Amino acid sequence: MNEIFSGGRQPIIRIKNVVREYQIHEGNINTALQGVTLDVYAGEFLAITGHSGSGKTTLLNLIGLIDKPDKGEIWIGDRNVGELNEKEKEDLRLKSTAFIFQFFNLIDNYTALENIVFQLQLQGYAGRPARKKAFEVLDFLGLKALADLYPQVLSGGEQQRIAAGRAIAKDSTIILADEPTAHLDSKNSQNLISLLRDINLRFKKTIILVTHEEAYARQADRMVVLQDGRIDRIESIKTETMLK
Repeated sequence: MNEIFSGGRQPIIRIKNVVREYQIHEGNINTALQGVTLDVYAGEFLAITGHSGSGKTTLLNLIGLIDKPDKGEIWIGDRNVGELNEKEKEDLRLKSTAFIFQFFNLIDNYTALENIVFQLQLQGYAGRPARKKAFEVLDFLGLKALADLYPQVLSGGEQQRIAAGRAIAKDSTIILADEPTAHLDSKNSQNLISLLRDINLRFKKTIILVTHEEAYARQADRMVVLQDGRIDRIESIKTETMLK
């Protein structure tokens, strides 16, 4: 079935028989993921959904190298991340992956523009090129008029779009979005999902969206449904996007 979605491409992420367990009270073990195997293809918009406790965020944290599996393998490109030391993982995460979280995580005393500039400076951009690129990102977002405003005067939807702007600005191939609509109303939530699709198509970013809202998951190319730490099913939603 994966060949249909790959369009002949190699996976950019390969997850092989991954198990993640957590020790809880009195020595009991909670198995958050039970033998998950999944390929993610370059340029794909993939959604991971399921009920609370199904393992969605655990899987995203493993892909983002924030956590590590107890068993199984995770490959990013041609690198088996289990064979990397912590410095190598940090370097790979910095180069390959950007994050959008449910909490906006903007820097309060930085303007909208400065929040994006700061991300670019972390990658080595100098002041003037960083500001130029940050303005281009704000223009794409339709938020140039907000460049000099601080997060506390922006709406939740505007703050989350700025957070998405930081992810666009980062020179990475993968964007991981963990419940990014959790603190937004329905209108702003749909606007953000549409923005993620635009980012996917315009910038050729591979996007992995975690959401408990199946209606949003169904706007991706594929939808992975987790249940009790296992993949219950994978559905193709928009195969034509993958085949471009």
